[in-house]
Amino acid sequence: MSNQLFAMSKLIIEKVLIEKLRQGDQMAFEVIFHRTKGKLKGFLVKVLPVGEDAESIIQEIYLKIWSSRKSIKANRSFETYLFSIARNMVVDVMRKRFHKQKYLEELCSQLKEAGNDCPDGHQIMQYSELEKKIYGIIEQLPEQRQIIFKLNRIDGLTYKEIARKLDISENTVDSQMRSALAFLRKEMKSFLSILILAYL
Repeated sequence: MSNQLFAMSKLIIEKVLIEKLRQGDQMAFEVIFHRTKGKLKGFLVKVLPVGEDAESIIQEIYLKIWSSRKSIKANRSFETYLFSIARNMVVDVMRKRFHKQKYLEELCSQLKEAGNDCPDGHQIMQYSELEKKIYGIIEQLPEQRQIIFKLNRIDGLTYKEIARKLDISENTVDSQMRSALAFLRKEMKSFLSILILAYL
């Protein structure tokens, strides 16, 4: 009986907290954060790929909860809602990592076609270093152009999907991608230019 009362009191407290959260109560948000963070982190540590920062994902999840607080339903399990967001973010992280790896593998195959050995763990130029060099150049692009390039080449979004996501025209996406590629062609001076130009 006492266990049932305890469970009921927990549900009542949760509903009160969710209702306050929906109204923009920051104290309620902090209480919910501290009540749920531990379990959420345990889940993320188990399912995230090696090298991914669970803490940064946690911050994104709770920021999303705060920004969409008015749509949270007090009569539904908050934990179910929380973990559905977490699972979606994990899927997104894995999808982005897949596109990144695919991107580097394509560059590597172009290196082979150019008559060079593909970088591996025993050479100076490893995937991680290759990635850093590529991203170092991409980071020099203007903000919108950089976002568009990453959404297309790293996240795998089509021009149409990018246009919808950023609320711009497909012509703008196309124009920005052309400018980004022109910049990359200009900036690439080493053998890496052979790789990325062949891929682009």
